[in-house]
Amino acid sequence: MPVVSVLWGLGLLAAIALSLLWNGNMAYSLARNGMEAANINLIAEAGVSRAVAGMLEVRADRRWRTDGSTQEVEFDGTTIRISIQDELGKIDLNQAEVSLLTNLLRSAGLEPSPASALADKVVDWRTANSLKHLNGAKEQDYRALGSGYRPRNGPFQSVDELMLVMDMTPALFRRIEPALTVYSGRQFLDPQVAPREALRALPNMTPDGVESALAARASRQATMERSTGDVTTSLRGRAFTIRTEFERSNRTFVHEAIVRLTENPNQPYWLLSWKAK
Repeated sequence: MPVVSVLWGLGLLAAIALSLLWNGNMAYSLARNGMEAANINLIAEAGVSRAVAGMLEVRADRRWRTDGSTQEVEFDGTTIRISIQDELGKIDLNQAEVSLLTNLLRSAGLEPSPASALADKVVDWRTANSLKHLNGAKEQDYRALGSGYRPRNGPFQSVDELMLVMDMTPALFRRIEPALTVYSGRQFLDPQVAPREALRALPNMTPDGVESALAARASRQATMERSTGDVTTSLRGRAFTIRTEFERSNRTFVHEAIVRLTENPNQPYWLLSWKAK
């Protein structure tokens, strides 16, 4: 019996030791993962801050473009690829007319009739009254479909909300998402900073015309004269999507921040949205 008791005690001590060792390793792994996550966010935030500084550069020839072009910067030994997209170059879901939305959907591959019908449904989602467009959808239509939700009957709060609109599919959403915003507040887009997907939605725009417009834009930027001015005034209140991409520990990390510039030098921008892709 004494031998059995000793063996039992030794086994218990071994189990306790293994438990402590496992807990210690787990705590270390959690701490290490937490530090790595913090470093990743720090790099992404540094990229956003550098992008804002690039937009506000006084000299025009050093100012960063806001049409989705990519810049590379180094931060703490990491190369960050950064692009800035002016939201004025996108189609505002809350402001665009049915015709522009229809053109966007057609440029993404829909036939004219389905494109027009889906555009009606998009507008009906954001419209407060109970009236609906010819091929639109209001509360009773979603109820008849057995949907667990109803139209907002108010402004889209995010582009992702478009996925809730009747007849919208994930594949179609992925094709048109780069062209859309809820932050421009304007009925029309600015072709000088519009992404390719948004340019395709413009009336009478052909694929060759899109590529010509993009090439002409790049050429104008390349030959821009060195000038100075108060760029803060012209950009004040405007929203931009800043995308950062970098590699760390053999993985690629992509973040998208949507910011709105201010006139306060102590806080040059407000963060509207932050998303890890």
